Amino acid sequence: KIEASPKSMIFIVGTSRSGTTLMRQILSKHSNVYISKETHYFEDLRVKMAGREQKPLSPQETQVTEDYFLALTHKTYEAKGDPEQGWMNRMELRSLAQQIGCGTDSYFEAYCQLCAQNKNKTIFGEKTPRHIFKIAEILNRYPDAKVICMVRNPGGVIASYRDFWKSQWRSDSSKSLREKQRIKNSYNLIIISLIWKAALNAALKARDQFGESRVYIQQFENLVTCPETSLKSLTNWLSLDYEPSMHTVGLVNSSYSNSWSNGSGLSSEPAYRWQEKLSDAEIAIFQFCCGQQLLKAGYSKKPVRLPVFLIIWLWITLPFTGLRALLANS
Repeated sequence: KIEASPKSMIFIVGTSRSGTTLMRQILSKHSNVYISKETHYFEDLRVKMAGREQKPLSPQETQVTEDYFLALTHKTYEAKGDPEQGWMNRMELRSLAQQIGCGTDSYFEAYCQLCAQNKNKTIFGEKTPRHIFKIAEILNRYPDAKVICMVRNPGGVIASYRDFWKSQWRSDSSKSLREKQRIKNSYNLIIISLIWKAALNAALKARDQFGESRVYIQQFENLVTCPETSLKSLTNWLSLDYEPSMHTVGLVNSSYSNSWSNGSGLSSEPAYRWQEKLSDAEIAIFQFCCGQQLLKAGYSKKPVRLPVFLIIWLWITLPFTGLRALLANS
């Protein structure tokens, strides 16, 4: 019989391309930890089922909730998996959710716990980058939870995102043409810069509100250039034993295929690659958009000239590119 575990969950959040997948890999290499893949629960199902988070569900609501999580064990969130084709057992999910409590929140906890138990782990959590805008909801719901906010220089985020959609567009990956088009249409220098700024503000606000014992801000650059120091600090914060095996991660969801190979360990090469990939004009634009938040995040500004006419053109076209990105993600 599967029994409910304590609710001291670990959440990984941050902007896309900031190293959340890498952090998930690292923590899941720990002998006692498994972080589940993206559920988007707090921005999707929990919103749709508002009012039923901790209340009994009708048979129809139960079906919708179970199908949502079971589908994630078949394919990733974006791929819309078949709930009957995944590895998780419906009755085990339901039984554990009922032990935990009632409502959709109990199913979310049960799903994350079963994912960990499937890997013979007892400490569990979840990684969805956009949950960075849901930290208050997460920590109010789970008083013992801890949130790791991944932060990467916006130049690195921009360069990684651009090269990622280009590599996906050219590749014969399993992603559909619609998904590749969504990734491409979501790329915009100003939009990504403003999202980065909003995400950093959300992380800083959450740390101020809930304290450093519950919200941890991890710089991507420090993680890949000083992995041992960074991981010892992080595991100490999580009250976990540091394990050197956490370094032996592979290449997953990267915009480059030659940074490090499977199981070879962390590479410092992606940390500052953007300085060569982005033009001075692009660097000046994201520095202008991100403003003083760059310094608050611990990054210095490069002395590059701000192209005023390009800034004006980008702001004029922003509504059109913003609409394109919105439609692509709807």
